[in-house]
Amino acid sequence: MEIGNRLRFYRIQQNMTQEELASGIISISYLSKIENNQTSASVEVLEMLCKRLGIQLIEESEYSLLKELHDWYFTIVSRNKEEADSRYEKYVNVVQSTNDSTAYIHFVLFELRYFLLQRDLEKAELQLNKINTFKDIFDDQMNYFYSKFFGLYNYMKNKFTTAKDYYKLAERILNKSINIEKWEEADLYYSIGLTYSQLGKMALSNSYTHLALAIYQSRYDLKRSAECHVLLGICYLRTEEYELSEENYLLANKVVESMNDSNLRGIIYHNLGYLYSIQKRPNEAVKKYEKSLSYKLESNIEGKLVSIHGIITEYYSIEEYGFCKIWLLEAKRLQEEYGFKEYNVHFEIYNFLINDPSEEFEKFMQDIALPYFQTKENMQYLIKYSEILGNYFEKKFKYKQANRYYNITIKALRKLNYIY
Repeated sequence: MEIGNRLRFYRIQQNMTQEELASGIISISYLSKIENNQTSASVEVLEMLCKRLGIQLIEESEYSLLKELHDWYFTIVSRNKEEADSRYEKYVNVVQSTNDSTAYIHFVLFELRYFLLQRDLEKAELQLNKINTFKDIFDDQMNYFYSKFFGLYNYMKNKFTTAKDYYKLAERILNKSINIEKWEEADLYYSIGLTYSQLGKMALSNSYTHLALAIYQSRYDLKRSAECHVLLGICYLRTEEYELSEENYLLANKVVESMNDSNLRGIIYHNLGYLYSIQKRPNEAVKKYEKSLSYKLESNIEGKLVSIHGIITEYYSIEEYGFCKIWLLEAKRLQEEYGFKEYNVHFEIYNFLINDPSEEFEKFMQDIALPYFQTKENMQYLIKYSEILGNYFEKKFKYKQANRYYNITIKALRKLNYIY
């Protein structure tokens, strides 16, 4: 890293103004030029500035620390939480005392990715604010990581268009100027494929997922290969190529059989359940959802609630309201026990539907449910529940209101490119 960038970086880290750093040494305007690498200062001046900041003028190359940080990052991408936690406790203290600004910046960037692994979006947001104070001194590799991680942050906030834009920026930086490990390249392609899937761009999702799959298969990475097959199954499902969808889910399941990953098997069976649901095979769908539940870890509350929601949807479709009530009670128990309310809107909707929807249902849908899915940019459920509300008003001969919600459904379908 150039000396001007290093000076600016450590000055910002110490909350020191240019005036405070320059005082008694050089003018503020001259310091500004040094920090922006617009001029060369004498060794004597640079030594005085470094001394005030408490850093060395000559930055010793600490490649071993940088390599260790990249190894830690690999554990994060691999979702090895126990190892990632252990290494974090080690590096959080080591890096604070290093004079290696390159290693420090990589740590701060990887720490952001670590917070995203923990799904701690509050800490991630604070970290982004911290990073933005010195982002303009990043080299291409740092900008690559920043773009990729900011893409993931937005993906986790359900801001899929923004996520896609930053992932694509990371891809452009990768193609232009930097060399990275193949596993890192595959992870980026998979992330882009996943994001295009959320945006309804299934051909692009399919293309990027195949790029990732080819790399994972060449590395004999069974888990990530299985995840790619699951995503391809979703792609083919949404393009109504149901045989190819099922084929990829079964391939994923075959790959996972040799692994001790019950949670991934739970995901595969859930997706098979949804595939059968789309094909109007409710009894088979319920069986797959129930099998999914049997594999999902006790700690995976969100995953369990997703599958319970699928079961309730199927029983509602065949008017088995008694079973709906049983599973709604189980969902309520899990939510209360673990304080997880993310799927509460779904369950409230079905609570209304199986207990004769009324004006209270109308108000809930109009004021809470549909705005919730609009805010989350969740087109899938906005479409589904807008249509349900449209049907509800149509049965009550309130055609103007019914038409309003059918129009919301049509607009959401267009946004996903399902209709033109």
